[in-house]
Amino acid sequence: MTRSYTPALAYPVLTPLYDLTLELFGFGARFKDGIARLADVDAGEAVLDLGCGTGTLLRALAARQPAAHYTGLDPDPRVLAAARRRLPAEAGEVTLIRGYAQHLPLSDSTFDLVISTLIFHHLPDEGKRQAIAEVRRVLRPAGRFLLVDFGAPQTWTSRTLLRIGSVFDGRANLRANLAGALPTMLTRGGFSVAEVAPRHRGLSHLLCQPRPT
Repeated sequence: MTRSYTPALAYPVLTPLYDLTLELFGFGARFKDGIARLADVDAGEAVLDLGCGTGTLLRALAARQPAAHYTGLDPDPRVLAAARRRLPAEAGEVTLIRGYAQHLPLSDSTFDLVISTLIFHHLPDEGKRQAIAEVRRVLRPAGRFLLVDFGAPQTWTSRTLLRIGSVFDGRANLRANLAGALPTMLTRGGFSVAEVAPRHRGLSHLLCQPRPT
């Protein structure tokens, strides 16, 4: 793979601190458990965790619904290795693959649910648009896309977290998030969009469903 990606915490040397850092900022295991509840996966569904990282969300999803089929995708081989160590003894049917949100190595109309948590703010605007198109492609017509990421900051806490995030991700990648533009991007990408949970530390919880073409 020749495309670039942002390693966990922006620098490979910091990857071992990734899970601890997420816990400290309130985006760790308890937060992922809440996302799993919100996802409400049914038995037999095919679920894609887009940017699965070290597998914390996959573990929470499989614990709540072991009778589903899970795929975790991430471009970073180091976090995928961590996910493989974490998941085998606890998860049900889970496949981990290396790939990019902008160019999913997956077939059309494969998934009932795609989840993206704290990934889109890493992508430039064109990468966001490409990822939205790819998610729509791999979703089944009645599928759904749960996108959890930073929206326009409304509190001192969210503004502070986004300033910290800009150190790792660059102001340009965060521009659409800061402007609250993700819902518009999703709508233009062929989705209907609804915010389905209260904000958590500046994160919007957007449930998106493909509009008929």
